[in-house]
Amino acid sequence: MGEGASPAGDDDALLRRELRRGAIPVEVRLAADEVADVSPPPPLFALVPRSAYLPIWHDGPVGDDASAGEDDAVDGPTPRTHFAPRLAPGRDASAPWFDHEGLPLRWNLPVGILRDLCTTAANGAPWKLTVHYRAFDDATDSVENADGAMFSCGVGGEPRDVARAHFFNSLKEAVFVAKGSASGVQGLSRRARADLWRSVVTGDGALAVAAEDELGMRATAAFKRVPMRLYVRRGGRNATGERGDGGAMRGWGELTTTSAPATVGATLREALEELGARGAHRATVEGVDVDLATTLETLHGAMRGSDQFLHVCVWM
Repeated sequence: MGEGASPAGDDDALLRRELRRGAIPVEVRLAADEVADVSPPPPLFALVPRSAYLPIWHDGPVGDDASAGEDDAVDGPTPRTHFAPRLAPGRDASAPWFDHEGLPLRWNLPVGILRDLCTTAANGAPWKLTVHYRAFDDATDSVENADGAMFSCGVGGEPRDVARAHFFNSLKEAVFVAKGSASGVQGLSRRARADLWRSVVTGDGALAVAAEDELGMRATAAFKRVPMRLYVRRGGRNATGERGDGGAMRGWGELTTTSAPATVGATLREALEELGARGAHRATVEGVDVDLATTLETLHGAMRGSDQFLHVCVWM
């Protein structure tokens, strides 16, 4: 490093790669009405990358996702390999959906965000999930009678294609907010696009570095605005009667999601007030509690997601 050079950029890149490597310990059980044997199969214990989408992690990398070799493979068994042989005749393992304590989980949110929003357990215990393979029933499965397309990635096409299209649409939105144009996403090389998607599936942030360089997303000083997504939960009181984060989420009505740009140079607190989250008492990014006085450039540079959004979970 030359004299006077700053290591801040390297430090941010290292922190971002380490955060993306973070994984959620899960305990997955097959839904009771799916069991074809006398006794249910044992649960699957696994680590899921925070950046992954549940239905894609369910299958593991295939095709282009695994083209770089064994280093990109998901460690250990997946729900498909673990549960598919135990399903009832005539039922396959396509288009799965998951729930946590009866709450259907939205397929289009990364695993890390789902875990941060849905439960506050911080004792290292696995996150308990149930996997379903029967078709999602809007009338009985959703606590809010929401559209089943929110929970089952197989609605509208092959799950992997739907999820991949969702990711790249989010990426285009983030790049447009930051740069004023999304044309760079369309111009990404095939290798860069494949590496970006593999970084989502496997949690290997190093795969995304070249693509981020192509997009010009590693220098926040050049941004017009900072792309942010807020997930705002109304907290109420915790078990001791103090204001807390509300415990386990019981319905998606407890959550307000906002996707909006925020002013360059602002702190997180200023951005939250600008976006209507005045009075927030806690905010996390990638599962880490962050100081509301931190500048958006600092947070985005070190803690942005694979889709280049700064994902902030907020408790009111």
